[in-house]
Amino acid sequence: MIRLFQQFIPKRKLLLIASEGFLLMTAVFFGTSLPFFATQPLGDADLTAILEGLLSAFTVAALCQVALSYNDLYDWRVSQNRSDLPTRLLHASGFSFIALAVLVFFFPALFRFPGLPDLSGQTWKLVVILMAAFVGLYYWRLGFHWFFFKWGAGEPIVILGSGRHARGLIKEIQDHPETGFEVAGYFGPRSDDPDLHVPWLGPAGELRQKAIDLRASRVIVALEDRRGAIPVDGLLSCRLAGMRVEEHTALLEKLHGKLDLDSIRPSYLIFSEGFRKSRLVLTAKRTADVLMSLTGLVVGAPVMVLVALAIRLESRGPILFRQRRVGLDGREFTCLKFRSMRHDAEDSSGPVWAGKTDDRVTRVGRVLRATRLDEWPQFWNILIGEMSFVGPRPERPFFVERLRSEIPYYAERLSVRPGLTGWAQINFPYGASIEDQREKLAYDLYYIKNISLLFDLTIMFKTVRVILFQEGAR
Repeated sequence: MIRLFQQFIPKRKLLLIASEGFLLMTAVFFGTSLPFFATQPLGDADLTAILEGLLSAFTVAALCQVALSYNDLYDWRVSQNRSDLPTRLLHASGFSFIALAVLVFFFPALFRFPGLPDLSGQTWKLVVILMAAFVGLYYWRLGFHWFFFKWGAGEPIVILGSGRHARGLIKEIQDHPETGFEVAGYFGPRSDDPDLHVPWLGPAGELRQKAIDLRASRVIVALEDRRGAIPVDGLLSCRLAGMRVEEHTALLEKLHGKLDLDSIRPSYLIFSEGFRKSRLVLTAKRTADVLMSLTGLVVGAPVMVLVALAIRLESRGPILFRQRRVGLDGREFTCLKFRSMRHDAEDSSGPVWAGKTDDRVTRVGRVLRATRLDEWPQFWNILIGEMSFVGPRPERPFFVERLRSEIPYYAERLSVRPGLTGWAQINFPYGASIEDQREKLAYDLYYIKNISLLFDLTIMFKTVRVILFQEGAR
């Protein structure tokens, strides 16, 4: 797995993205030079025209791959489903064609090809070429997945341990073939557990030689009790032989993009890489927050006026909903939102989490929540420094006190400003229980551990998808 923008991306996924980008670029660049489509021969083009054509082909390929990503076609488990693949490719192509038509209309200078320097009135040619390219992607996908299914070509790893941690890790790896990891077996006490679908390789003392014989790339330590059980000499020999030695919590973190709260220890948080908040990162993050919140308030003013009018016409009560939330370092602030519930929603129940079909939500409120327009006034909270665009969800003081006493490490999420969106919000639906909040904390801690401006940009990019497909709204 390769670390990119504070995320660990499987090599197979990167290979698929790169290969499809190359195929799309090639199809567009040379397709526009075919005799049927071209208005001038490719051989007559100078170097500048060729470079412009390559840049235009890259723009079209990037646009198509954004559409593929938004249709989950870079999720290995989804893209392997042959019955669902044609439908998703069709949706992705439709999005690409519409977006391309809009861009060509408003920014025609972006698209200049050596064989087709002027797209005015000829956008249909590019659409036909892309249709053929998407058909080619379908067969490329079938061949790509067949190759890895048939030949494996995985990265062999061995597990040290046979208990609960080892069983859970093996299952996770087998459930996520896109990682490219293949468990060659496990060392330690032999287990008769049927859930261990990998061979026993021997006691821990035989780790060094057998791991080398298997050409393992990694040794994953997944012991329940380490006292007197860790073969230090064997692990050191494996490390010096070029293998990576990792804790199972570190590998699970890479697989899921979250910390494993069930097995994590304070020493892991203390000694592991990450949790660095440099002044440069925080300054850049704050600058981006100010610029984007100002832009959002100015550009969104007409929409906010219409929303306020709709709320006023539907039900009595204030337009803005003000609620105390807990922010950076535990300081409370007043969070602003457009009111989406009845004004007396909690008069009888007190503070409660919203349900999936909450009858307190008004008709206008349901639209606001589905589109996230109810959160637009929080741009003001961001502008004055109480919130950030990206961070853990701001929670109410009542719930914070309760969750701090019931969930370990919950207070650590208060070490950064709360966010309008966040890593937990885009990876897990609305949390309406203690267990849900525990799961979201695992994602929040991963974000805090890997905080960076590029990671924030990645989260905001994925947030657009969440809003478009109305995922997780309540």
